[in-house]
Amino acid sequence: MTVTITAVEAIPLEVKGLRPFRISEGRAATHYSVLLRLLTSTHGLEGNAEIVAAPPGKPEEFLEEIMGAVQRFVAPALIGKAVLDRRAAMTAVEKTLKGRNWTKAAVNNALMDLQGKLLGVSAATLIGGRSVGRVPVIGPVIGIMHPDEMAAIASGQASAGFACVKIKIGETVDVDIARVKACRAALPASVRLRVDANDHYRPADAIRLMHAIEQFDIEHVEQPIARSDILGMAYVRGRTGIPLMTDDMVATPADAINVIRLGAADRIKVKVTKHGLEGAAAIVVMLQAAGLTPVLGHVFEMGLAAVAEAQLAAAFDDVLAGPHEIGSLRPIGASDDIIVGNLQTEAGFMTVPDGPGLGVTLDWAAIERLRIDAAGRRPA
Repeated sequence: MTVTITAVEAIPLEVKGLRPFRISEGRAATHYSVLLRLLTSTHGLEGNAEIVAAPPGKPEEFLEEIMGAVQRFVAPALIGKAVLDRRAAMTAVEKTLKGRNWTKAAVNNALMDLQGKLLGVSAATLIGGRSVGRVPVIGPVIGIMHPDEMAAIASGQASAGFACVKIKIGETVDVDIARVKACRAALPASVRLRVDANDHYRPADAIRLMHAIEQFDIEHVEQPIARSDILGMAYVRGRTGIPLMTDDMVATPADAINVIRLGAADRIKVKVTKHGLEGAAAIVVMLQAAGLTPVLGHVFEMGLAAVAEAQLAAAFDDVLAGPHEIGSLRPIGASDDIIVGNLQTEAGFMTVPDGPGLGVTLDWAAIERLRIDAAGRRPA
């Protein structure tokens, strides 16, 4: 008997942190996600994924928009589709909903979770294989602060055992140089340092910044100029020595092709939360063929999104540039999660669960505690 999707549910969630996290585009002390549930004709069988309202402070998709997209377009497209026909389900969603990449990525992840559970295999296996049981990860990303504060946090992460530290910049060139210099000085030479400017600079200023920090052994600089200026990225890349990475320019596999064609980056950030497991896998294969480096992860998410990233990392362990940037809510001082168990019990590593689908169990008590209504209020 064919197992079909019978209902789609979207549950909005809010996590309040203890402190704000700042990037060049904004700041936030609260995280929003939507729990996506695909229910089926088999009792107890469902697929789950987390739709992340990201980035913090300036989300590409916000909670009300995500809820509306799921209820008005995703649910009608998926209901009645066979669980094993993942391609038909995704095609139906693509036909009815333009853009909304974060929402559609979670649909793909939930379909992979559902299909894996039905077949009794992990999402990594569905992608093509599982090569490792744990993957290396960076420390919690360090938001924009005073250089001394950022350096102290970076030093603490290195002491805890993390092999790579990522910092946010995006204010003035001189102050950002001071931030990078202070963090590099606080780290052992063996610990890598990644820098992310989140679209902040004009090309000429980005070049000046990168020339100034080249002496500090930077692994790469991420998205120093506007996401819309792909030719500007190619211009910056041709005039600087530090590897250049793009994130925001790549919302789809088609965008990745354009970055490759135009020589706009040395590396591309691959986000399962934005591309879905299948889209992310396609981008990884493209980059491998082009001789470019894929870097995995999204830095602001709860465990259900993080484990989807880890499943991809497990399938492409020999290709992806670790440590991976698989995130948490620690940058805002929050430890809330919607899955049972802690997958990061060892600093610098994340366990990849070996259960079917995404391999995790939802924590329904936590979900009810974090649930809000469409207007952002806690249910009575």
